[in-house]
Amino acid sequence: MKPLFATIVTAILFSVPVSGKMTRSYESATDGTPVMIVDSIDYRKELTRVYGRLAGAPNTSSRVDMVSVTAGGKVQECTDIDGVDFNRYFQWEESGEIAIELDFSPMAPTNEGVLTIKTPQGESVTKFILTSGVKGKKARGK
Repeated sequence: MKPLFATIVTAILFSVPVSGKMTRSYESATDGTPVMIVDSIDYRKELTRVYGRLAGAPNTSSRVDMVSVTAGGKVQECTDIDGVDFNRYFQWEESGEIAIELDFSPMAPTNEGVLTIKTPQGESVTKFILTSGVKGKKARGK
């Protein structure tokens, strides 16, 4: 009877999705190239993942050397990037956009922050702010 009970409990535990807090509806403003558009942020127990898009001139090449985020008074460097590789040139798609995912150490949910992208041409700074569900704050213009 005990093995059956353990099997049932295990099945229930693995069927319940374990997820962090996903926040959407961010507005972004970037001062350089590449342009970063923040779509959503997933706050998990083991990491914080920023989903977004990089935008640049179609059919040209670029490179991302490092990304950091400043939020809640703390600065963190990106631990992993998907969509492009750090320190490797890539070709912009015909649309001029590339979907990326940026992983950081776990952090508390934030309504706003700053992403800094370092490239061979210099830094691109993106300010992002949560535009839905934030009382008393207006979204900043692009």
